[in-house]
Amino acid sequence: MKNSFRHTLSSGKNSLMRLVFCGLLSSWGASFFSCGSSHTDEKDEVKKYCLSDSLFKTVTLDTVKTERVLGELNLSGKISFDEAKVVKVYPLASGHVQEVKVALGDYVNAGQLLALVKSADVASILNDAVTAKNDLAISKKNLQVTEDLYKSGLASEKDYLTAQNDFGKAQASFNKSNEILKIYASPEGNLSGYYIKSPISGFIVERKINEGMEIRSDAGDNIFTISDLKDVWVLANVYETDIAKIKLGYDADVSALSYSDKIFKGKIDKVFNVLNPETKVMNVRVVLNNPDYLLKPGMFARTTIHYSENQKMLSIPSASVIFDSNKNWVVRFHDKCNFELLPINIYKQLNDRTYIKESTMQENDRIVTKHGLFIYNALKLM
Repeated sequence: MKNSFRHTLSSGKNSLMRLVFCGLLSSWGASFFSCGSSHTDEKDEVKKYCLSDSLFKTVTLDTVKTERVLGELNLSGKISFDEAKVVKVYPLASGHVQEVKVALGDYVNAGQLLALVKSADVASILNDAVTAKNDLAISKKNLQVTEDLYKSGLASEKDYLTAQNDFGKAQASFNKSNEILKIYASPEGNLSGYYIKSPISGFIVERKINEGMEIRSDAGDNIFTISDLKDVWVLANVYETDIAKIKLGYDADVSALSYSDKIFKGKIDKVFNVLNPETKVMNVRVVLNNPDYLLKPGMFARTTIHYSENQKMLSIPSASVIFDSNKNWVVRFHDKCNFELLPINIYKQLNDRTYIKESTMQENDRIVTKHGLFIYNALKLM
C-alpha cells in the first residue's frame, strides 16, 4: 500500500516537472519545441522534441564539405612608388635657381613649368642650336649643288655620298638641339636662363631645390622626382620560417593605418629571393591600384597573404560551432524531430570557415548554423 502510494506520488512529481519544463520552453521561444506525451510507466516514457513547422523555417542548415585547407600569413611592410612610373628630373646646365613653381605633393601635367634657372651655360646651348641650324642650311645647300654636279658628270659618286652623309649629321644635330630647346628654353626667349619642365604627368614626390640655390649639372643629383601614383607597390617583409608559404601570384589584402576599415586588393608580382643580412627577412612586392590616391609612399601597410595548404579536411561554417564545457560541438540534423550533438576537434578557424581535425561527422552531413545554441541547450536537458 505504501509502495503503491510512493509510486503514484513519484509519477505525479515527474508529471509535474515535465509540465514545468514545457512551460519554461514555451516562455523562452513561444513553443520552439513541443513536448511528447508522458506515461506513468518510465519504460514507456518517450523524450522527444520537435520543431514546429513555423519555427523550423527560421533554422538555417548547411552541408559538411571536404575542402583544401586555406591559410593566411600576416606581413608588415610599407607603401612605395611604382618605380616603373617614376621620373627623375636633372638640371640641364649649372646656374642660379630664380624661381620654383611647384611644391612637394603638387600634381603637375606633362610640359608644366617646374622652375626657372638663370644660367650662363644656357647661352652656349642656344648658341649650339643656332650653329646647328646654320650647319643644316649649309649642308643642305651643299648637297643640292653636289647632286647637280653629280648628275652633270662633274662630281664623283664619292663626293655625292659625302654630301649626303654631312647633311644627315647636320639634320640629327639640329633635331637634338631643337628638342632640348623645347624642354628647357624660356618661352620668352630669355638667353640668360632656362625653364625646367615636367616630362610626365604625376605628383612631385621629391623636391631638392629652393629659390636662391646654386645647382650644378655635373653633380649627378636629381632636383625633382615625379611619380604617377595611380599604381603603388607594397614591399612586405617575409621571415625565413614563412618563405615556403609564399608564391608568385598569391592574392593579398592590404590595409593602412589611415584607412583601417578599407581593404585594398592586390597580388604578389615579385618575390625577392635574397634575405636582408641585417633583418633576416625577404621582401615580396604587391602591386595595388590607387585610383583615388589614398595610399601614399612611406605609409605603413599590413599585408595578409592568402595561401593554400597541401591537405584537405572537413569544413563547416564557423557559425555552426558551439563552445561549451571546454569543448566544441555541432548540432547534426536528421529531421525536425531528430537532432544530434557531436563533439569536434578543430584544426583551425579562418574567417567564416572552420576546419575539423577529428569528428564523427562525415561529408554531406547536415548541420545547424542558426539557432544551434538553443537546440543544443534543449537537447542537453533531455
